[in-house]
Amino acid sequence: MFDPQQLDETIYLSGVMMETNSDTLFEDLKTISKKYAKIKPQIKHLKKPVYTVVATSSKKLFMGDMTEKANKQMTSLKIEKGQWIVKVPVKYHTQALLPAKVAELRKKFYQDWLPYQDFDQDDAWQDLEVYHYRKRRFRKATKMVMELWFCIKPIQKDKV
Repeated sequence: MFDPQQLDETIYLSGVMMETNSDTLFEDLKTISKKYAKIKPQIKHLKKPVYTVVATSSKKLFMGDMTEKANKQMTSLKIEKGQWIVKVPVKYHTQALLPAKVAELRKKFYQDWLPYQDFDQDDAWQDLEVYHYRKRRFRKATKMVMELWFCIKPIQKDKV
């Protein structure tokens, strides 16, 4: 389920960022969503298909879209090629169940998997919620897909 890999390309994101903490996180998510909705139409150089990302850390939140290059008029975030991540598809059938499913996956990752690996949580971003649409194979409709990307770094072992 949790398979570490390195990004094979640099990812550019354009959107909005704000400071947060564990006490205000849920209210801050509402605030940043409103700010993002206002600037979304001005995001240029969108990568196709469109990927919307919510990045969280203990001190900041970012919400924006993946782009081909940075948008100079707005806040940009760059995740470098070579960054270690664990991509986990979040399967759900009902939108209402999505927050519980995400919480369950985060718990499994941070409590049950990560402590027993040669990796640690990355300092910059804990994880990214990545939303995109894909075409269904047998229907003409599209389906929203969500992935959690956990940002990690190798543990530096002391040289003997």
